[in-house]
Amino acid sequence: MSGILRRAAAAIARGLQPTPRDFVRARAHFHAALPPGPLAFQRYVVFDLESTGLKPTDGDGLLAIGAVRVRDTEVVDRFATLVDPGRPIPPAGMAYHGITDTAVRGAPGPAAAIAAFLDFAGQDVLVAHNASFDRTLLFMEEHRGAPAVPNPILCSLVVSRWLDPQEPDHSLDGLCGRAGIVIEGRHQALGDAQATAALWVQLIARATARGVDDLQDLARRSRMQLHVGAGAEAF
Repeated sequence: MSGILRRAAAAIARGLQPTPRDFVRARAHFHAALPPGPLAFQRYVVFDLESTGLKPTDGDGLLAIGAVRVRDTEVVDRFATLVDPGRPIPPAGMAYHGITDTAVRGAPGPAAAIAAFLDFAGQDVLVAHNASFDRTLLFMEEHRGAPAVPNPILCSLVVSRWLDPQEPDHSLDGLCGRAGIVIEGRHQALGDAQATAALWVQLIARATARGVDDLQDLARRSRMQLHVGAGAEAF
């Protein structure tokens, strides 16, 4: 166990609240077990989060959740909610995603919004693009009192980098552009989630063609847990 993890564990044992960064670092390297079975027939919920900014460990909070349920490579259900972060939205954030203080007035707070999202997700495997950021944002809301997310979380960015290490651009825009996927509602949580779901279907088909047997095999070959866990510390 690293010194950071030992300090966080010791703080929790003493009944103290660990610092945000220690909390994230302690949580980031624990991953829920992945279910067995062929990739295409897993139960996925692909999601995207919008936030007040890109530094959850410095206080940026959740603004929106968008998610789609994928069954047999098809989207069969959708979930979307705005979130009142309980703080003003910075102008730079509004320019990025278009969500204003007026828009989130009366929306559920982070704890209620995450609880509703978890009800939608059930026990499904969660997928996000650049999941390190989304996990960190969820961890910080957990640190502030929101429900913990028990589901395994996979990253389409990590899988793309494993499949095509020679490609310089693994952003959602770049990948969707190369794959012919139109993002309807860029930087809107549901629009980005729908685009990521279409991308994920293509990625797991390519992984299967490479002989990947199941999610454990995909995680091992792409070094999923290492990349997602390490990436979380950047936010």
